[in-house]
Amino acid sequence: VNCFQEKNDQLDCRYFGELLAELNRKTNDLYSCLLQHVEKIGGRYWHCICCITGTEDVEDLIPKGLSEATKQQIRYLLQMRVTSDKSLRLVLSTFKNLREELCHLQDDLGKLETDSVLLKKDLAFKEAQVKEYETMLTSLRENNRQQQQGLRESTAKCRSLEEQLLSLRLSEGQKDCQLKELEYCKRALEQEIQSLRLQTCSNPTLQTTTDELSSRYVEMINNLREDKDREIRSLRSQLCQFQQDISKREGSNSDLQIRLHELMSMLEEKDALIKQQQEDLFRLKHEKLSGSQSPGVTAIITKKYRNQYPILGLLSDDYKATSPVNKSQTIVIERS
Repeated sequence: VNCFQEKNDQLDCRYFGELLAELNRKTNDLYSCLLQHVEKIGGRYWHCICCITGTEDVEDLIPKGLSEATKQQIRYLLQMRVTSDKSLRLVLSTFKNLREELCHLQDDLGKLETDSVLLKKDLAFKEAQVKEYETMLTSLRENNRQQQQGLRESTAKCRSLEEQLLSLRLSEGQKDCQLKELEYCKRALEQEIQSLRLQTCSNPTLQTTTDELSSRYVEMINNLREDKDREIRSLRSQLCQFQQDISKREGSNSDLQIRLHELMSMLEEKDALIKQQQEDLFRLKHEKLSGSQSPGVTAIITKKYRNQYPILGLLSDDYKATSPVNKSQTIVIERS
């Protein structure tokens, strides 16, 4: 019976030792697993824990005078206690670190929320500014379009006015040519009147023919004068309309207005010249009639005209306004 009892005690001690060894391995595995995970999440205090717990000597805690199996069992228990203590310290330090990290994260989250609110306000302000800038850009584009349209219209008006001015210059040149022809006709009439005077003095029977010719020439001059008056009135109306159109425009059109005033003044001078020539013709007729009454005295009046045409000078850049007519008069009285 004692032998059987001893055998059972040995079995119980062996089973208990194996169980303690298994628990010791599980405890070490648990600690290793915890240590690996702590290293992965960035634990900062596990090296200090290992150094503190590694200083404890397990062998010093085993009592003396015990059997080897009992010492091994006590050694397993002490190692389990050390490992559990290390695991507990590791878990506590990890949770402490996690709590600190969570506090920092919470602070950072609060700062991020504050920054998010500020960014939202800034974004709303920027959006309002963008809308305002878009409105301003739209208005600027519309103003630019209107200005371009006005510029195109002004350019078209300027071109039409330049064309009208060119046509007026051409018509003025034609009027100058016609005026020159009238001057030549006047000279021819003067020469014919002088010849008729001589013929009248030599042959009194030609007085009736001379009167008829004089009346016909006077009628022709009157018709020419009426035609020229109508043309001058038409030109004046065109120039007035042209001046009204130019006065509506803004900008650099002062030179056109100056030229228009010059055209008006030249037309007035030419009108005065035509009237003066008409008066000269009537005076020549009167002198012819008076000369026919006193055939003993013959008056020869020689006139020289030097005409200039300033309207043609407008086509060149070196235009200078001068007097349109220069004349000299010589009177020779012959007695027979």
